[in-house]
Amino acid sequence: MRVPRLTWTIFTLRTLNSLGWSATMPFLAVYLEVERDVPLSIIGVTYLASGLLTLSSELLGGRMTDSIGPKKVMLMGYSSSVISAALLGGLIQFKAPVGVILVVYPLFSLFRAVTQPATSAIIANQADPRYVRVGFSLLNVGGNLGFAIGPAIGGVISQDYSYSIVFLFSATIAATVGVITHFGIAPGLLPRIEGAAARYPKSVPRGLRLNEDRALVLFLFLTLGAFLALGYEITPLSLYVAGFLHFTNLEIGYLFALNGIVIAILQLPLNKLLERSRYLVLPLIISCAFTACSYFVASISANFQEYVLVMLIVTLGEIFLSVPSQTIVTLFSRSENRGTYQGYYFAASSSGRSLASFIGPLSFALLAFSPGLAWILVGTFSLLLGFGYLLISGQLQRDYEMRRRGEETFKEADSDAKFGQGQKSSTGLFDD
Repeated sequence: MRVPRLTWTIFTLRTLNSLGWSATMPFLAVYLEVERDVPLSIIGVTYLASGLLTLSSELLGGRMTDSIGPKKVMLMGYSSSVISAALLGGLIQFKAPVGVILVVYPLFSLFRAVTQPATSAIIANQADPRYVRVGFSLLNVGGNLGFAIGPAIGGVISQDYSYSIVFLFSATIAATVGVITHFGIAPGLLPRIEGAAARYPKSVPRGLRLNEDRALVLFLFLTLGAFLALGYEITPLSLYVAGFLHFTNLEIGYLFALNGIVIAILQLPLNKLLERSRYLVLPLIISCAFTACSYFVASISANFQEYVLVMLIVTLGEIFLSVPSQTIVTLFSRSENRGTYQGYYFAASSSGRSLASFIGPLSFALLAFSPGLAWILVGTFSLLLGFGYLLISGQLQRDYEMRRRGEETFKEADSDAKFGQGQKSSTGLFDD
C-alpha cells in the first residue's frame, strides 16, 4: 500500500519533535535529583503541574485545530517550544534558583503538547481507514524513533558536556520542525471527507456528550489510567535506576533507545496482526497484561541486563496500547471534529504519563524502605485496568457498530437522493 506523501511529512515532524523533547525528558529529573539535591516528592509535584498544563494544552490544541487549522496550531507550538527550551537551557547553565526551573519546566510541556492533536488530526482525516491505521502506526514509530535517539543523545551530551546544552539542542530541533511545517503543511481547516457523514454535519456532535457517549468517556478514563501505568517506564524508571540502582546516564539512555528501536521494528507488523481482531479493546487488555508483567519483573530486578528485559516487556505493552487506543477514538470522530477528538485522546494519554511522573517518585519516596513494592502496586493497578476494559468492551462495541450503521444509512439515503434527482431530470427531458 502506497503511503501518502503528507503522512511521511507528518512522520518526519513527529520523529524530530519527539527526538528534541525526549532528549530532555529523563534528564531534567536526574539533574534535579543528582545535581541540585531536590527531593523526589518535589520533582513529582513539578511533573504533576506539567501534566495538568498538558491536559489543558491537548484539549485547547484540539479545539484550535478545528477552528483555525492545524498548520497555525503547529507553528504556534513549535515557536513557543524554541523559546521555552532555550530559556530552560539558560537557567540551568547559570544555575538559576531551583524554584524558577520548577516553574518554567511545566510551561515547556504546555507549549510542546499543543501540536500533538493537530498532527494526528491530519492523519485521522483520511478517507481510507487503512491509511489512518498505517498513519498512526508510522507516527508511533516516528515518535519512538525519536525517543530511541533522543535520550541516547541527551545522555551523551549531559555526561560529556552539560545538562543546559541538552535543552539548547532541543530548541534547535524545535526550530527545524517549525521550518519544515512552514513549507510542508498546507494552511486552512481540514477538508471535509466526501460521503454522508460530511453531508449531514448536524448528526455528529462537535464534542463528547456524557449522556450519549458514556462508554467512550469511560474508555478515555481507563486509557488515562493505562497511560499512567505505562508512564512508569519513563521518569519513574529513570529516577529509580539512577537513585536506587546507580545506573549511569548512558545506561538510562540505552534503555530508552531499546524502547524506541523495538517499537520501530514491531509496530507495523503487530498493527497488521491487530487489524484482524473484531474486538476493539482486545489489544488494550493484552497491553495491560504485558505492562503488569514487566513491573512484576522490575520489582525483583537489580542490574542493567535485567532492566533490559523489563524494557522489552513494557514496550510490548506500549505497542498494544498506543495505536489501538488512538484508533478507537478516531473511529468515533468525523471531519469537523477530528482535532477535538484527538485532543481528548492526547489529554488522556499525556495526562496519564504526567501523573505517573508525579505518583511514581512519590511512591518510591513513601516506600523507600522497600521501593520494589511500588512496582508491584502499579503492576496490580494495570491488571485492574485490563478488567475495566473487559467490562466496557460490549457497550463500546455496540456504540461503534451503531454509529457505523447510521453512517451507512446516511450514505444510502444520499445515494438514493442523487439517483432520484437524476431520474427526475431525465423524465422531464422525455416529457418535453
